[in-house]
Amino acid sequence: MSQAPESNSKQNCTEKNSHYETLNVAPDASQEQIRQAYQALALKYHPDKNPLESDQFFRINEAWKVLQDRESRRIYDAERMLDSCREDYFINETLKRRDFQLDVVEDARWYGCRCGGRYLLPEELAPAETCYIACDECSLVVQVDP
Repeated sequence: MSQAPESNSKQNCTEKNSHYETLNVAPDASQEQIRQAYQALALKYHPDKNPLESDQFFRINEAWKVLQDRESRRIYDAERMLDSCREDYFINETLKRRDFQLDVVEDARWYGCRCGGRYLLPEELAPAETCYIACDECSLVVQVDP
């Protein structure tokens, strides 16, 4: 499992485990599975029952705060994916959305690759979202910032 920085504070960025690892659940776990894991671990590591493990309890609680809410979990997962992409791909170039040309015939935005291929900007991209796009002809990848 790839490690990713937490989204809530700079201090959390140094932690080694993801929230999913902290709660011992898979990233595709259901809300109910996450809730059950949290409850079991919170009972096990609660400072009243296990004073020597209070740090673990606070990590468990932080993971629950992020993963219990669907929207904060979605954002957390997106950040983990973004970090995974940064680790997995060699970024050939960093572009802005304004660098892409509109092709009115295909109703798509594109940017030319040095191989002659094109990078096609996804239509469903959120306005403030950074993404990675592979060339349609070669293996080069660009990062596209808002």
